[in-house]
Amino acid sequence: MSATTPTRPGAIGRLRSRQSGLPSGLLGRIFGRAMVGTTADHNDQALALLDHTEPRTVLDVGFGQGRTVAVLVGQGHRVLGVDASPTMLKQASARNRSACRGGRATLRHGDGITIPFPDDSADAAITVHTIYFMADPAATFVDIARVLRPGGTLVVACRTSDTATPAWMDPNVYRVPTADHVRSMLGNAGFVQVEHHPGQATDHDLHLFAARLADDQGTL
Repeated sequence: MSATTPTRPGAIGRLRSRQSGLPSGLLGRIFGRAMVGTTADHNDQALALLDHTEPRTVLDVGFGQGRTVAVLVGQGHRVLGVDASPTMLKQASARNRSACRGGRATLRHGDGITIPFPDDSADAAITVHTIYFMADPAATFVDIARVLRPGGTLVVACRTSDTATPAWMDPNVYRVPTADHVRSMLGNAGFVQVEHHPGQATDHDLHLFAARLADDQGTL
């Protein structure tokens, strides 16, 4: 994490931070809709780093309103999704009602740390702008690795604290790691290859980390 401790913002910044981290109630539904527009391109950049040219099972950690779930299902993939917000689970399930009923998407509420799916059940995983809100991101990465099959890839898209964060972000909610810390956590989770790519964002630095597990033979 960054060595400096940012000053906490005012009441509006703290409210905005809480709703960004765990959307809830009517205000959470509004925040969820707003975040679709601000993060769609970031999700697409993360998806571009996955090998999903053929139908696969993709784990979406922190699916929000379910826009990326719909994109993946539309491309012919099966999606396993987990989100800590019951409000987002309800909205994403409604948005992907047909896919959920048809078994092409399985969306579940999670505790924010563990992944509620069996071992070796996904080929790839994606998580975008969620690492800040994880109670224990190192433990979550370990559990994502458990759910991925050998050779599986996880793509993490996030800010890092190597550059300044906006004043409205409450540091008690937005626990923004350094790029080195992200790489370290992924390596400790068992990912044997971690690539760091600069992303494109209009108002802040975006970082993409593509981490791969060894295959059945222990190779990449």
